[in-house]
Amino acid sequence: MKKSYGFEVSLNGEKLARAGIPRDNYAVSCIIDAVHRKDGSGSLHLHIGGLDSDAEQNVRWFGEQIKVGDKISIEVIDGQFDEPTSTSKKFTEEEIREQKMKHYLHLKEELQDYLED
Repeated sequence: MKKSYGFEVSLNGEKLARAGIPRDNYAVSCIIDAVHRKDGSGSLHLHIGGLDSDAEQNVRWFGEQIKVGDKISIEVIDGQFDEPTSTSKKFTEEEIREQKMKHYLHLKEELQDYLED
């Protein structure tokens, strides 16, 4: 197995996670976003997650609102990772097909005025 990399993330000096996936095929990310919408609403958010490609599962260590003045520290690490706080289940082919059909029927109804008979 190749060496796995990840991130130790702290918020205001408090360690949130040592995020990483000890597999050959993975993605780990730390996403900080600031959103402002036309209606005046918005948010600041920190998300630490990834994808275990070998198990075909999304994983998550942290995901919460942050605020102005918060200090976020990210250190690149290469081992001794924390277990994710949540994982998504792998969807079966049937579940994927059901979701596609649901989406198709929704679009068919939404776009019915533009479809030819």
